[in-house]
Amino acid sequence: MSKKLLITDLDNTLYDWVTFFTSSFRGMVDELTTLLGVDEEELLNEFRAVHQKYGNSEQPFAVLELPSVLQKFPGLTRAEVTHKLDPALHRFNSIRKRTLSLYPGSAETFQHLTERGVTIVGHTEAILANAYWRIKTLGIDRYFSRLYTLQGMDAIHISDKSRWVDPPHGFVTVLPREERKPNPRLIADICRHEGIELTNTYYLGDSLVRDIAMANNAGVNSIWARYGTQYDPACWSYLVKVTHWTNEDVAREKDLKARFSDVKPDYTIDSFPDLSRIMDE
Repeated sequence: MSKKLLITDLDNTLYDWVTFFTSSFRGMVDELTTLLGVDEEELLNEFRAVHQKYGNSEQPFAVLELPSVLQKFPGLTRAEVTHKLDPALHRFNSIRKRTLSLYPGSAETFQHLTERGVTIVGHTEAILANAYWRIKTLGIDRYFSRLYTLQGMDAIHISDKSRWVDPPHGFVTVLPREERKPNPRLIADICRHEGIELTNTYYLGDSLVRDIAMANNAGVNSIWARYGTQYDPACWSYLVKVTHWTNEDVAREKDLKARFSDVKPDYTIDSFPDLSRIMDE
């Protein structure tokens, strides 16, 4: 039997990123309004500016660069400011601990595919620190032979990096910025790197525009994780308030949706275990 490759997106494909991150972020902001004496909308605008600076809506410790924080604690080191903000950071972490979880059946499905000899790699546009921490924390890193991330400003703004675990040597491959989704070249590069033919490759993702259109154009088998689109729209509306997207990014997204409005996946799944049926064919 020919070797098969599964390339899987991470956020809202393996776990509900939109819900857990929004819940955690909102809890942190609630604490900050009390600590800093600043209203929520002002804080959200400040977060958005920092996120746009780094091109990332999930920038670790972006809170340390907020103007309101710098004004409240002038002259303190980053470590000292971090200590002052501990209630807010603790709130974020405690909510994340409760809400970050794999979609049902994910670990069992990965185990099954591994036993069947399927090569599994992750692909994400999240920065390395966040992406690797999540798959490590969720206990699924052992099923991945490699993690592909996008080149970016991967800064962590705190002197104590003990909470961040470095991935094993050779585990991570960083793709150039020009290979952002939905550029099909990145899939061709991954297949070449893994030594597996396009026809034996499957790409799993929750976005029709970014994941499925890209997979179709690359000539691999596309699998739409429809379950990953099922979250409270209010969570998405909140994320938009702190997004790193610029006006140019918004225009690009609008163009992508227009170009790929009729995209259709090769397969559609409504739960993660459905993946086994497809990969076992």
